[in-house]
Amino acid sequence: MNRPITRDFCQPVAAGPDKTYAALLRFEARPRLEEALSALGVEDRVISSHRIEVAPRRAVGHALVWRLAHGGRVELSWTAWVSSDGADGSLISIKMRASADSSASRTELLAAWPLLGRVAEGHAGRALDAVAELADRFTREDDAPVVRVPVRRAA
Repeated sequence: MNRPITRDFCQPVAAGPDKTYAALLRFEARPRLEEALSALGVEDRVISSHRIEVAPRRAVGHALVWRLAHGGRVELSWTAWVSSDGADGSLISIKMRASADSSASRTELLAAWPLLGRVAEGHAGRALDAVAELADRFTREDDAPVVRVPVRRAA
C-alpha cells in the first residue's frame, strides 16, 4: 500500500477570517523553502515548485515535486486555509502531505523522512507564524504590503 504521509498544523489568529486570508494570499514562503533545500545541497532534485489554486474560498496551496535517486518522484504539498474561530478571530490551518509515485519511491521517502520531514514541517510552522503576524498587522494597517520571507544568499 502506498499511503501518503500527512500532518496537520493550526494556529489561532486574532484577526478575522477576511484579513487572515488576505495575509495568506500576500505571503510568499517558497524562497525560504528553496533556501533550505539549497543548504542541504539537494535543490537539483526539485522538478517543480508551484502554487496550487484550491477551489474552496480562503484556501491556497504550494506543491514541490522531487526526483528520487532511482528516478521515482515524491510530491510534497502544503494546503492552507482560513476559518472563523466562532468569535472575532480566525484559525489558519495547514495540511502537509507527502506522497510517492510507487512503492519503491515510498521506501525512499520513508528513508529520507527524518530529514526531509523536518524541513517540510518547519516550512509549515514558519508559514503559520508569518501569516498570523501579517494578519495581525492587517488589523492595524488596511494596506499592508506583500511580505516575502528573507532569503540568505551565500557570500
